This record gives sequence, C-alpha cells and structure tokens, in this order.
Amino acid sequence: MCTPRLIFFPANANQIISTEILLSALIKSEFVHDTAYSDNHFLPGENFLSLLTFLGCSPNINLHPDEGEKHCSISLYEITTEVNCFGYTNTVNPKCPDCKKRIADWKTSSWQIPEKNCICDKCQTSTPYAELNWKHECAFGRCGFEVNNIYPHEAVPTDQLLNILEKDTGFKWDYSYSNNI
Repeated sequence: MCTPRLIFFPANANQIISTEILLSALIKSEFVHDTAYSDNHFLPGENFLSLLTFLGCSPNINLHPDEGEKHCSISLYEITTEVNCFGYTNTVNPKCPDCKKRIADWKTSSWQIPEKNCICDKCQTSTPYAELNWKHECAFGRCGFEVNNIYPHEAVPTDQLLNILEKDTGFKWDYSYSNNI
C-alpha cells in the first residue's frame, strides 16, 4: 500500500540543492527536529503545525511514532542526476502551460519520463511532462522532501514556509500531493 505524502520540490525541476542546506533550512525554521529519529526520517518540529495549514473539520494527524505505525515524518530525497517523478495522485489531470486547457489524452506509457513530450490536444503545443501544469497533483524534480502520511488536500503549506524555503535556498519551491508510487 502506498503512503500518502505532501511533496516539496523546486519549481524548476532541474534545480538542485544540497541535502545539508535543505535540512539546515528545515531545522532552522523548526519545521523538523534537529536529529533524525531513524535513517533520513525526521519528526515534525515545534513550528510544523504553524507552517502547514490543515484543512477540514478535524484532521487526524499522528505526530509521534509511538502512537501508531502511521505517523507523520519528514524525509529528504537524495539528489539525482536526472529529473524524476516523485509521486502523483489518482486525480492527476495536467493543463497545457500554453493554452491553459486540460489535456485530454496526456496519459501515455511514458508520461512519468520527464523529458518526454506531451502534445496538447487543444493547441498542439509540445511540452515536456515535467513542465506541464499539474495543479499540485504530480511532482517532478531532482531534489526535495516529503511529509509522510498527509493525504491529498489534507494540508497546504503556508506562504511563510514557501518563503523560508525560497530565502534559504535561493529559488522558488512548489508542492504536490501523492497517493501513488
């Protein structure tokens, strides 16, 4: 079974940042605790709940591993030499960055290969899959991090968190949900 996740990645899929700099930004902002509780898994820090906005009447977020198996943790991705698809939702449906319309026939056998092109059925623009407008339903990148056990649209990052990431890394960040991969 796949773990639902909230994924953070640079807005430019080719951008990279060292895991040390990224981890330092997350620790400094108190989004994560300063020590990993297990290999590359960090527990939410003191500001975690103020840097994410949880939606709905009463979200059930487990912040401690001793309270059950499915707890919230933050993991950093290893930097890769090529852009990868980090995850996507069951409701993923991209829009063309040129005409802004939903692409009907986007899903091919190679859609998770970032450098492959998708042809918009409305305006015939050819765009690499990694550059389509996924509306926070799919993530492509070479580096980033994930918050485990957050369901799609259960939480959104605050502007403050996105601003912290941009200030400390020097580039804009985006986010996506995943309940696949």
